[in-house]
Amino acid sequence: MQTSAPALAVLLAAVLYCQVSSSPLSVNFSGPCCIKYSTKAFPSSRVVMYEHTGSHCFQPAVIFTTVAGRRVCGNPDDKWVQDIVNYRKDKAGSS
Repeated sequence: MQTSAPALAVLLAAVLYCQVSSSPLSVNFSGPCCIKYSTKAFPSSRVVMYEHTGSHCFQPAVIFTTVAGRRVCGNPDDKWVQDIVNYRKDKAGSS
């Protein structure tokens, strides 16, 4: 029994590392969820897509994917987040 506790701890650490290393600001159990919002606004031209987090997440968020492939979590109540979402909606509607 004594060796199973350290083995379990190593296994748990490995699972958590894999979850966190895939996306540092989000956790994915049944779709991505955001742990922390970005407070730094960026130009909407840097965004290739966005998605809203699901109802399984403890806080609502908008996840932006940038042209560099980074995923950034934004607070849906922040003006800069709403501006990017509206810009992307307008751009999709005019295509």
